[in-house]
Amino acid sequence: MKNTKIAQAGYRVLEVLKELARRPLSPVEMLRYLEDTTDYVFRKEVMNKYLNTLKLLNIDIVKVNDKYCLNSSIEGITLDDTDLSIMLFLKKYVSSISHESLRNNIEESLQLMEKCFNTKTRKKANSRKIRAYKPAKPLVIRDDNVRKFEKYCSEGLKIKIGYKKDKDSSEVIYKISPVKLMYKRCQAVLIGYDSKENAYKEFVLENITYSEQTPQMTAEANPSAVLFKLKGRLAHAYVIKRGEVILEEGSDFIIVSNKGEDRELLLKRLLRYFENCEILYPKVCRERLIQLVEEMEQIYA
Repeated sequence: MKNTKIAQAGYRVLEVLKELARRPLSPVEMLRYLEDTTDYVFRKEVMNKYLNTLKLLNIDIVKVNDKYCLNSSIEGITLDDTDLSIMLFLKKYVSSISHESLRNNIEESLQLMEKCFNTKTRKKANSRKIRAYKPAKPLVIRDDNVRKFEKYCSEGLKIKIGYKKDKDSSEVIYKISPVKLMYKRCQAVLIGYDSKENAYKEFVLENITYSEQTPQMTAEANPSAVLFKLKGRLAHAYVIKRGEVILEEGSDFIIVSNKGEDRELLLKRLLRYFENCEILYPKVCRERLIQLVEEMEQIYA
């Protein structure tokens, strides 16, 4: 296209549409999503223009509280009686999970899926003729372990754990400050701060062989900052994230201090910036980034 600005704006409108198909978003979340994926700075008014563009294309977007979502998908999801029966079973199953954030996340996903039903599927789901699927054996939800580590995270004491990365690995003992629980690839994961290595680490719950609390408080769970230098166009377009400050700014570079973000996630984000980003401190982060690059070379070489 001759007008590259219009072409880029059209691409960003499609990016917003793609993300709205995945989850509800507030205007601020849309801005952050675009800024994280493009490293440009946008005004809030731009989001209103993008939303109006989508509405002009007859895409049904509704606002629930402070978030926008698709009222129905572009093509619509088609489910048969068996699919709807299993989905109804899932809704009942999820309602009995005690882990609040996990339950809310799954319920939100199911609700978003229902909004994307086509007309025929929506009529079936609302007919009340569908009965929930019944498994041959009753399912037992074993989340006592999850509740135990949630308790650890809330009590502010260090814990000592035994951990095996897999069944063939040797057990390693860690003394960590438990921070939070999260779910990755359907696995419960404990995020803990290891003061010995001055870094946050992830532990799959089912691979923790034992755990016990210590009398030590977790007040020192505060890793040193990661310093990185951004160059060229990226230095001018970069949007400061929460927990970041600019320590130095030149005509063609900035030096940023990042404190508090999970280091593994930070490094994977910085990896996207290629030669325009250099980690200055600490040395362990520089070495980890080199390791990530080498792992990518092994996969794609």
